[in-house]
Amino acid sequence: MSQDRYKIRFDKKAQREYDKLDGSVKGHVNKGLAKLRIRADTLGKELENKRNMKLHGCKELKFKGSGIRVIYRITGRTEDELEIVMILGVGDRDEDKAFKDASNRLADFLKNLEN
Repeated sequence: MSQDRYKIRFDKKAQREYDKLDGSVKGHVNKGLAKLRIRADTLGKELENKRNMKLHGCKELKFKGSGIRVIYRITGRTEDELEIVMILGVGDRDEDKAFKDASNRLADFLKNLEN
């Protein structure tokens, strides 16, 4: 198995969304998170700013069978020599709510980096 290049960190609210997933869905998401630890830079769809949601620099990982999406950003920061991937949202694919929540969380995250 390949060695991890990324460390996964959750926004507090995204962690709660993840914790609420049922067992089978969480299993699918866990497999995706395991892949992110190795190649977060090559996985997922690049997101852009649209409809008042500022997600440029973020990516979306879709779990079609589960109807779930995970929105994340490679932060450019390191911890234990691994680059940090921040999970900003975990939610249903059929709603924009996950995007809106992730956009707000990203703004907070970036604001905290400045301080």
